[in-house]
Amino acid sequence: MKIIKTTQKLCLSCMEVHDVKEVEVIEENIFKNERVKFNAIYEYCSDTEEYTQTEEMIKINDLAFKDAYRKKMNLLTSIEIIGIREKYGISQKDFSEILGWGKATITRYENYQVQDVAHDDILRKIDSDPNWFLSLLNRAKDKLTEKAFTKYLEQAKEIFNCNKNAYLIDSINAVYAELQDDNMLTGGSRLNLKKVIEEINYLSQNVQSIHKVKLELI
Repeated sequence: MKIIKTTQKLCLSCMEVHDVKEVEVIEENIFKNERVKFNAIYEYCSDTEEYTQTEEMIKINDLAFKDAYRKKMNLLTSIEIIGIREKYGISQKDFSEILGWGKATITRYENYQVQDVAHDDILRKIDSDPNWFLSLLNRAKDKLTEKAFTKYLEQAKEIFNCNKNAYLIDSINAVYAELQDDNMLTGGSRLNLKKVIEEINYLSQNVQSIHKVKLELI
């Protein structure tokens, strides 16, 4: 038992006002036939030597229990799901709409319900692939307000632009893997990814500038 803090209050165990300890204890329980350990929070009465839970503690402990199961089964935890949603700056309801799930699905996953593997895979893909998320967002445009759609679109584009070099690297590696045995094409040289990415970004920026100048001259 680890003491987190002590507060003078009405004890729910003995119904007297005294110093009540908030403690953390390691518990073990079974969820979907899997035995898991998790840290639970309780109020502890030294007089009765009993543990009690407030309504808030019941919710916290239940979520800790479910998250312990998720970790064991290699599923995203509630905190990780919240992190993915907040990365795109989306409300729970709108995130569910974009994914084509029930309106309260994300709310349940973030609070008390364990997601299935199929939904977990989708959330992971959205986390790693903002370009795919952009396609889902555009598909769900009619389900969102114009203000919300614009906000989510700008955020997703910003994330995509921050990761675009990673997409370039993956694409270049895939092509180079097919050509690396052909010395006529590779010149027998090792791939310098950093230099290639710098050249692509340079050409991309300058092509846009040249195109703009041409339009101005027409």
